[in-house]
Amino acid sequence: MIIQTSSGQVKGVQLNGSYVFRGIPYAAAPVGKLRFKPPEAPPAWEGVRDCSEYGPIAHQYNDPNSFLPGLEHSEDCLNLNVWTTGPADQPRPVMVYIHGGGFTSGKGADCDGSRYAAEDDIVYVSLNYRLGALGFLYLGDILGEEYAASGNNGMLDIIEALRWVQANIAAFGGDPARVTVLGNSAGAKCTATLYTMKAAKGLFRQAIAQSGATQSIRDKKTAAVTTGRLLEALGLQPEEAAKLLELPADQLIEAQMKVGSDTSRNLHMFGPVADGIQIPLDPLASIREEGNLPPLLIGTNEDEATMFIYYDTGLQKPDAGTLERLFGENQLVVWDTFTRYSETLPVDKAWSKALSEHLYTIGCLQLAEAIAVTGSSVWMYRLAYGGTLGATHGYEGSLIHYMEDPTRDSATLSADPHYVQAEASELATSMRSAWNAFVHNGNPNISVLPDWPVYNDTQSVMMLDLKSYVQESLTPPIGIAHQVWRA
Repeated sequence: MIIQTSSGQVKGVQLNGSYVFRGIPYAAAPVGKLRFKPPEAPPAWEGVRDCSEYGPIAHQYNDPNSFLPGLEHSEDCLNLNVWTTGPADQPRPVMVYIHGGGFTSGKGADCDGSRYAAEDDIVYVSLNYRLGALGFLYLGDILGEEYAASGNNGMLDIIEALRWVQANIAAFGGDPARVTVLGNSAGAKCTATLYTMKAAKGLFRQAIAQSGATQSIRDKKTAAVTTGRLLEALGLQPEEAAKLLELPADQLIEAQMKVGSDTSRNLHMFGPVADGIQIPLDPLASIREEGNLPPLLIGTNEDEATMFIYYDTGLQKPDAGTLERLFGENQLVVWDTFTRYSETLPVDKAWSKALSEHLYTIGCLQLAEAIAVTGSSVWMYRLAYGGTLGATHGYEGSLIHYMEDPTRDSATLSADPHYVQAEASELATSMRSAWNAFVHNGNPNISVLPDWPVYNDTQSVMMLDLKSYVQESLTPPIGIAHQVWRA
């Protein structure tokens, strides 16, 4: 199948009942003079561009165990992928997937959209955006006004991709007026951050944020701390910062990993920046002042932190220093939460619950409440069912993409924290149907789940379990200001 885009013709390949177009450039390569600069429109090409293979992904640590590990890493990574059954008289809703990975890893190829296209009548788009230092390094204080927005280049990439969707998705059978943005983890944080950015206004109709909100937006002071640490790892003085414009990208990533390997100070290295230009200095306040915001489906999982605790030995016992690394100036509030939970729960459960609550739940509640105040509809969920580590981080994605497969070796796979047992097949089907209903109709209510009220009026939450139910109010006993992360 050949499609005409604003830059030229693209040729896709047939796959699992749909067509996929991989590696379509949505912006110019951010190299040379464009490094650390906002994205620009892609150059046009002549002839038909072969889009059978994924394009290069953003520079990052090369994990040989990751999905599709052999993809090329490049600064020329601003490309996207489209799955569709083809042009249509009745345009279909569009889902734009923003990958997670802590703002330092991941790729648009992490999720296959063929089922959405072939089974769910959705045009599915996934994208790459700049990561780590190349996407979120704040340089305004040391390189001047020309780089004042550099801390949000990764977000500006996403916005540029959404502009591409508005201009081109109709040719693929998609409806530019019915675009849903969906993200998990850091992808959910990017999705939530779009609500704070005027540049994103009108580019999507609604959004789904799975385990992430605006809690990773950093203030400029904190962002500058990361910049200083990266310069130190590169052996550069602040007055030598202009060398960042010319150093090989691999060298930047190596320095980034060096800083990240220091467990005493490695979290919240990267993410969006409240620079007062692209993102307001008080993001949540700016949302409350807006009107006519896109509806939001948002939620978290009961045991978000268990996966991090399982894999990170530094998190496996309560420690005040760990909380300083995770929460900066808010560490004492989190320790107080842990202490209170310890009065009624085993220490390990109290620790996991306190971390889950302050890393994810409270940020989710704050964003939901800010959007609800404007009168825009919010639906909230809490996933209670889980695997060997409970409803751990990312488990909702495992359910939504679950497919029954009798050939699976359950004895081997059951040790995987994200493995879904056959007993959860009905829940998995219900969740996927609710998400798809939201994409199609702007409302997640379906017949096989209880009536799902909006969060706005009674703070109602859909508790997703083998037997799902609605609970009023998920507000934790202790709050914490997550509007902007500060060191």
